[in-house]
Amino acid sequence: MTEGFRPSHPKISIDDDPGIRADIEALTGELSQQQLAKWALIIAKKALQYVDDQQKYDRKLRLAIDANELWQVNLVTVYQVRQALTRLAALQANSTSSIGATAIECVRWAVASADADENALRASDLAIKLVNLTQPNNQVAVSAERRWQYAQLAGLAENIQQGLRHML
Repeated sequence: MTEGFRPSHPKISIDDDPGIRADIEALTGELSQQQLAKWALIIAKKALQYVDDQQKYDRKLRLAIDANELWQVNLVTVYQVRQALTRLAALQANSTSSIGATAIECVRWAVASADADENALRASDLAIKLVNLTQPNNQVAVSAERRWQYAQLAGLAENIQQGLRHML
């Protein structure tokens, strides 16, 4: 753990694996906001499978993800990302299931990681909420999702370290 690290509690009620979440949170402190946004979108793209059928191909979803990806390379502003978030909120309000609404909420927080880096962790918590909704009382599935999230994050961190070594 990094010095001064204090695990936060999820902002939502979920059955979780707090040990792995704390490991994830500690690792997030080593990455930039753009890198966290990339990780959050990896999680959100996995959550897209749970979006309601009539919304899966809605352009607003793709445009919001694109807005975040373009923000990561400084091609759009945070204001433009916020506009995409407003459209996602409307899409979420029109969801016909709690699972679909949670999936869109996961995407929203991932896209919102362009606005604040802690939103990436919130997106990961919503992915756990999706596991809770789709596989109730399944701690094995929750732990597997958290391990997958950690592996994705650690992979990004490792790629960054390798890139820095090659630059030196």
